[in-house]
Amino acid sequence: MNISLRPNEKLSVLIADDEVDIRKTLVAFLEMMDCFTFIIEAGDGAEAYTKYQNQIFDIVITDLMMPKVRGIEFIQNMKRDCARKKTPLTPTMILSANVTGDEVKKAISLGVKYVMTKPCTAEQFIDKVAKLIQKEFHHKVKIIGDDGKVIPPPKKPTTKPVTD
Repeated sequence: MNISLRPNEKLSVLIADDEVDIRKTLVAFLEMMDCFTFIIEAGDGAEAYTKYQNQIFDIVITDLMMPKVRGIEFIQNMKRDCARKKTPLTPTMILSANVTGDEVKKAISLGVKYVMTKPCTAEQFIDKVAKLIQKEFHHKVKIIGDDGKVIPPPKKPTTKPVTD
């Protein structure tokens, strides 16, 4: 699958993870997709929330286990902002080693629709992000399948969490 931005469109992503090596790896994976205009990193939930308040992101990718402000608290803060502004939650993907716990259930109840276990391969991660983009941002991108044909927009947005 090949994803390219439509003319005059931008896609931005915020990555929140306390492990520098993981953030750098995720940035490399996202750069391989060649469809993001901005890729911003944060080392914990507090830094991520500050960046979230100062810039509009299309996608947020967050770990759950971080110092200062944990991933679930970051998601709760985003959700509070959305309620105050009367806007939907930014499409958020949890990428965490522990995706079976109560925090994941709570995140899903807050509106998170994408969950992935780490470690993961580049192919798994890129596939999950591509599916997120296909479902949430088809209007901003042109998606070409492996057969060379344009993939049409999905008929209905997913309301059910997408897990691996």
